[in-house]
This record gives sequence, C-alpha cells and structure tokens, in this order.
Amino acid sequence: MFVAFISILIYKAIDSPSVFISSINDLFKFLSPFLLAVLMCLLLNPVIMFLEKKFKMPRILNIFISYFFIFLFFCFCINLIMPSLIDTLNTLITEIPSYTLKIDELLNKYISNNHSFDSILPHIQAHLDSALKHVVKMLNTISSDFLIYIFSITSIVFNIIMGIILSIYILCDKENILKNLKNLLYSTFSKKRATAIIEFFDIINKIFYHYIIGSLIVSLVVGIITFIGFRFFINIKGSLFLSFIVFITNMIPYFGPFIGALLPILMTLSYSPIKALWVAIFLLVLQQVDGNLIAPKIMGEFVGLHPIWIICAVLVGGALFGLIGVFLSVPVAAVIKTYLDKYIEKNINIPKSE
Repeated sequence: MFVAFISILIYKAIDSPSVFISSINDLFKFLSPFLLAVLMCLLLNPVIMFLEKKFKMPRILNIFISYFFIFLFFCFCINLIMPSLIDTLNTLITEIPSYTLKIDELLNKYISNNHSFDSILPHIQAHLDSALKHVVKMLNTISSDFLIYIFSITSIVFNIIMGIILSIYILCDKENILKNLKNLLYSTFSKKRATAIIEFFDIINKIFYHYIIGSLIVSLVVGIITFIGFRFFINIKGSLFLSFIVFITNMIPYFGPFIGALLPILMTLSYSPIKALWVAIFLLVLQQVDGNLIAPKIMGEFVGLHPIWIICAVLVGGALFGLIGVFLSVPVAAVIKTYLDKYIEKNINIPKSE
C-alpha cells in the first residue's frame, strides 16, 4: 500500500508538475502553524532540558522562561533597529531632493551643450510619462489590495501565535505524545516496519536540528565579518544595524543575501556613492566566500554532507521547488545520503583478494 501511494505521488509529479508543486505549497500553508510549533520545539527543547537538569524547576516554568528570553531578544533587536532605521530614513528624505536636483542640473547642462539629444528628448519624455502611469497604476493596485495585505499579515500573526501555543503543549507533554504515537505505529504496522519508521523520524529530527543550528552559525559568522568590514574598513554609518540586517537576511535561502545587500547599499548611497560602491563590492565578495567556503564547510560538519552534496542539493531543490526547495534541500539530501550509506553498507559485496 505504501509503495502504491509513493507510485501515485511520482505519477502526479511527472504528469502535472505545476499542480503537484502548487498542492505541496498549499499543504505547507495549511500545516504552517504545526511546522512552526515543531521548529520551536526543536530549538527550545535542549534549553528546557538543560534548565530542568540544572535548576530542577517545573517544565512549564522553564518553557515560559525560554519564551521570555526570546521576547527580550526581539525587544533588543527592535531597540537596536528602530533608531538607526529612523535616522537613515530621515537622511534619505533630506538628501534625495538635493541628489535629484544635482542630477537634473547635470543632465540639463550636458543636454544643452549637445544638440544631438534634441531628437531623443520627445522619446525620453514619452517613456517617462509611461513610467509615471505605471507607477500610479501600481499605487492604485496597492491601495485597492490593502485589505488583502492586512488579512495576509493577520494570517501570519495568527500562525505564529498558534505555533507558539502548540509548541507549549507539545513541550509540556512530549513524553505522552511520543508514547501515544509509538503505540499507534506498533498497533498499525509490524514491529519491524514500526521500528524503521521511528528510526526514520529520529534521523530527520537530528538532521533538521543540526541544519537549523548550522544555518544560525553560518549567518552569525557572516554578520560578524560584515560588521568588521562595515565598521573598521569601509566606516559607514549604522554599521551595527546594517550588519544585523545582513545576519537576519542571510538565514533566508536564495533571496536573503540579495535583500541583505540591497539595504546597506541604498542606505550608504544616500550620503556617499563611493562608500556604497565599496559596500557592494565587499558584500559581493563576502557572499561568494559564504556560498563557496563558509556555508559548505560549516553545514557539511553539522549535517554530515560533503560540500559537493550541498551545492548539488541546493541547485536541484531550487530548480524543482523554488524557495521551499532551497530551504529543505540540504536536510532532505542528508536524509537520502544517510539511507544511501546504510543501503551500500548492507549490500556491498567486495570480493576478497586471493
């Protein structure tokens, strides 16, 4: 029956890949509170176990202490981000008009001295009018879809709250939950099959936990190197805040490094185009070092994969499933490699040398 189910899934994936991938995305959206709860349990469980063993306090108290420190961390981050963000926005608001005037004066001076632009000016004006119409249309669309955005944000907040509540219940009663799940497996499948399923999920638990910790360490290393470069070499304003942005966005697969690079470049551009260029070069080099050296090395040690496995997994996962595929590709590849190694070890037949 299990083989038949897998065969049907493979047939659907080959027959209509777009529908199959869309169905997976919808399933992930539906299960997002549960997945968030499992993620929080993976991260908090070692801390809670340490507090229980060290201070002999009730588990529910340890859980609330852990969440309290997470809340304090987020408050610290907001306190760190907001002043720098407000200063940067004020700088942008005051500096952009002067830059616009300088560019306008430069263009007018150059065009007035070069009559060959006279025939091009009407086309430029037409393109500018078209661009302005597109901007107005986009703003109208954003304003008309404002309610949709509000509902989307509300849905995200609801999923986070539900995830936290579910994680508290899971962490409080994890022994009974695991016991009941094991009883269900052993009552449904044979002893051998049930043991294999439990072993499978145990391997997934260890691999995903190590992958999350590895991702945090990689982002932390990138954030520290970014701060050193911004503060001591390029010497830009708000280096701590911008390094923190790079640290956070580096944990986002695929698009994260681009988002993390865009914000420091734009903010530095508001007061120093030369420094903005140096920021762009520095981040480009850093992302190459991160993608080809830091991440494969650290993730390889934590997940137990060779850098070639990691690079291939990210390429295949991104090509097949996009952002979700990139994020899940490394732990999935680690699970596949674990079972591949077991299969080889079990079935290997090396002839004895005479």
